[in-house]
Amino acid sequence: MNYFYITGTSSGIGLALTRQILSNDSSYVVGYSRRNVVSHHRYKHIQIDFSQLGAAREVEIPFFPNAKHVILINNAGILGDVKPIGKIDNEQLEKIFMVNTVSPAILTNRLISLYLPSAELITIVNISSGAARHAVESWSGYCASKAAIDMFSLVLHAEQKLVGDPKVKVISLAPGIVDTPMQDSVRKVDPTYFPQSERFHHYKQKGMLASTEQVAKKIVELIGNPPNDPIIDLRML
Repeated sequence: MNYFYITGTSSGIGLALTRQILSNDSSYVVGYSRRNVVSHHRYKHIQIDFSQLGAAREVEIPFFPNAKHVILINNAGILGDVKPIGKIDNEQLEKIFMVNTVSPAILTNRLISLYLPSAELITIVNISSGAARHAVESWSGYCASKAAIDMFSLVLHAEQKLVGDPKVKVISLAPGIVDTPMQDSVRKVDPTYFPQSERFHHYKQKGMLASTEQVAKKIVELIGNPPNDPIIDLRML
């Protein structure tokens, strides 16, 4: 049995991943989100809001002593306040980093500490963004928080290279432009604050958005065959 821990399972990529993984009889999923939309005998839901201080530090991580392969997918993410620096709501800025950077880092740290003595393989998948690698006006919090999780992944990868037979694999991937609720929110932003608004409307109108099911399938394939370079853009595969 493979044991998956997935954040943000109530919608988007997280929900698509959960459904696809549960279609495999040898997989069990622990899902984290503010609401539960999954009902399955191999699914355990934990209600949590990762934007709250201390949430990732205190949330339950069920331990399966016989697990051979455990996979953490840090999928939960928020765009936050789409405004220029100087006009961003400070509470929103704090929440962006809590969800996109602090919580994934803490969950990764906790899971590795928990399973390193017993599991044969631990795979960490951090859902990053192309915005981590290219500046987007009015997305300062999102770009910076995703860039931080890329670097966190690179450090983990570098540490594992020092181990003779590493049992921890890490992937930080940009899924591309995906048809998710976040894309819906992007298209609703006042163009005054978001100069690239028209481009995101164009993606939707021209059918250029990838489906969450397509992206989930590629992620599952990567988990089964992790690349040497942890920083991945799914559109390049």
